[in-house]
Amino acid sequence: MMNSNPGRTGAPEPSLTRPEPRVPGSELRSPAPRVTETSRSPDPKAAEASRASVLGPTLRFRGELSAQEDLIVQGSVEGSITHTQSLTVGTDGTMKGDIRARVIVIDGKVEGDLYATESVNIRATAKVKGNVFAPRVGISEGAFFQGQIEMQPSGAAVQEHSARLRQAVMSPQIEGAAVDQMLSGAKG
Repeated sequence: MMNSNPGRTGAPEPSLTRPEPRVPGSELRSPAPRVTETSRSPDPKAAEASRASVLGPTLRFRGELSAQEDLIVQGSVEGSITHTQSLTVGTDGTMKGDIRARVIVIDGKVEGDLYATESVNIRATAKVKGNVFAPRVGISEGAFFQGQIEMQPSGAAVQEHSARLRQAVMSPQIEGAAVDQMLSGAKG
């Protein structure tokens, strides 16, 4: 039988699926669309999400967590989180402690203060008990929020609070009451 497509050499096409056996005359049918390894989603959010680390829903973490990559929390975290990129507490995620990041998105439950150098977004499914310090804050209709919001340009509140913490740590001879005064911004 003669090949009706002269440009085809008959070499198998690379694919992720198991190759189907070739039947004579099957070249005349239009093949089903295939997903290849080089196919990428044009959606930049999908590409961004693929680069994030995920703490799964069955994970329970206690302590201090820090990183320089995006993080999605679907599990339970008790302690503090410090990130230089974005941090998302998913709908299944719970957090007890302070969060510091460039961008913070809350879909789950958080008990603690949120410090962002860029923005905080509290979505409709979120339950937040704590203060928010960020230049931009968004709270969706339906979200539960209990606390105060302080908006200063360029994350000044975050930088100011971090400076107070560093000062308190560098002066170990200061008593507890003096440290509390420093952190609250009260003058003695």
